[in-house]
Amino acid sequence: SFEIGSQKTPGPLVSIAQVKGHLRLLRAFHNLRVIVEECKDHRIPTFAAQMDRDSRWMWFITLAIDRFERWVKSLKFVPLEKFINKQFPPIDVWMVWHAYLLNPCWYEEDCERLVILQQLRLLNVFVVSSIDVGKLARNQPSASRVAAWHKQTGSFFDPFDAMEELTHKQMECPRCRTRVFVPFVNDNGTGYSEQQFSAMCPLPGCRLKITKGNLAVAKFVRDLTESEDGSENFMAGSLFFGNGKRDPRRAKAIKDQLTQSSQFCRKSPQSSNQRIARLDWEKEIKESTGYSWPLLKDAIVVALRDQPEATTRILSAYEDDSPFSINLISAVLRQGIFTKRIDELGWLKPGIFKEGDKLQLLEHALLRYHCFLDLAAASPNLMSVPTLDIDLIWHSHQLMGGRYGVDCDIYIGRRVDHPLTTEEAILSRALDDTCRAWQSRFHIPYMQCGCPAPDKTLFERLIRILRQYTGTRTRLQASLHPDHLPATHPSLHNAVLDPERGAFGTFGKPAHPQRDEKDLVRLSLPLGVRKKRSRKTDPELPPQLEEGFVSEKMTEEPVSLGPAPPYVGYESDARRMDTRYMHVI
Repeated sequence: SFEIGSQKTPGPLVSIAQVKGHLRLLRAFHNLRVIVEECKDHRIPTFAAQMDRDSRWMWFITLAIDRFERWVKSLKFVPLEKFINKQFPPIDVWMVWHAYLLNPCWYEEDCERLVILQQLRLLNVFVVSSIDVGKLARNQPSASRVAAWHKQTGSFFDPFDAMEELTHKQMECPRCRTRVFVPFVNDNGTGYSEQQFSAMCPLPGCRLKITKGNLAVAKFVRDLTESEDGSENFMAGSLFFGNGKRDPRRAKAIKDQLTQSSQFCRKSPQSSNQRIARLDWEKEIKESTGYSWPLLKDAIVVALRDQPEATTRILSAYEDDSPFSINLISAVLRQGIFTKRIDELGWLKPGIFKEGDKLQLLEHALLRYHCFLDLAAASPNLMSVPTLDIDLIWHSHQLMGGRYGVDCDIYIGRRVDHPLTTEEAILSRALDDTCRAWQSRFHIPYMQCGCPAPDKTLFERLIRILRQYTGTRTRLQASLHPDHLPATHPSLHNAVLDPERGAFGTFGKPAHPQRDEKDLVRLSLPLGVRKKRSRKTDPELPPQLEEGFVSEKMTEEPVSLGPAPPYVGYESDARRMDTRYMHVI
């Protein structure tokens, strides 16, 4: 069994088969992105083919999110077999769902909070954990599945067939609630999928200029004024503490504080008609802020001035008109960065883990992931930063839907969240803390990819190691398979680069994932992968270490990596895995 905190698991929380299935799914996502970015399908419209590759991928993701929204609205709870045969989504929608699942606290909160996700909430508990995602990603859809999808969503199953019909986004005018259809892309760059989006309300008496900002205002006000008869009517971002603790009482208190504040309380006499009363209240708030998102943000900050953590989370959930609490475009883009890193390791190649020698990589990653959970249980205030191999297993666990939350509650006592974005300075400190806590608990280096232990900011360190090693170096005998070492590099796909740091370019918006991506792709490569391509520009690189050794600055004396925990009793035979570790059982 595995030992996590004071609990022992009956077996691994994630199986090797599930990880293999997840890798097949990532390969399907990677191939889909290549087809779109390189315009390899003749069904891509001419206007999209003329875009640059990044804009074309962003446009494609926007369509996929629209299709995901249609899908969840059409869902009905059915047994596993029927769900797979009739309701399992196409690959682009699955890609969005996958990115959503990998933000477990936001995902769970939305499934509890949003009416459109109630059927998905039931499926999370009884169906999702049993899905063989890899098999479904590989198999061709049946005719009945294709027909059922078209009937449920009004869209073609194949995303490339659907491109021709998905030309406009439906929305409501924030002022008069008139239904408006706006193009995803237009000639002047103000389409819904474009950064300068704007549209004019067609109603002559309104003519409001619709933007993402005033759509966000309408979304917040709608949630705020929602009936409070049920316990699940809370604001997005208020259910979970930053440490993963779920607290519905706190969520209700936050909403009460907002609705009773001078910024948002009712100021006009209330109608006896509940629907009219709510519409009047919505109009009051919108007009008091001039339909301005910046002004509304200021009002929220004042109303929740004693709740800074909650304020930050709530504001992040109301930045656009999406019914979902996270920016799914950003989520998909950042998972794309992670997928590129896994592909760089060679782990997406078909059949790579069929051989016993390579299978050991996944077995070791599985062991390290359970250590990661044990560290989270032992250090409730630690923001643990995963390495690439641990992050892969962590993602596979989160794809099990409600099962992940149950496992976290049983073994850790809280949700271990997987944040969408983390500021550079915070991530740097958290990585420092994770390395030290791991070393202290398991007496073995956390990162064995060749990178020195962190000391300054994360990105200063990553640049510096390309040029020179500083401080005392110690040669450590590695216990992992040599091909595994690069996968112990930190997983950085959720980093938000500091715009003030000129070495990484000047970014207009620090949280802009597309602008972060090129730098993150470069900086998140393990040292061993980067060395070859850096020699021309960095002649001062240190000599190649002997095979089986890594550089480590945390200790001044050589420390043997075996047979110390968590690898006590580990057998290399791929057909058998002794899962005792961490504390000798």
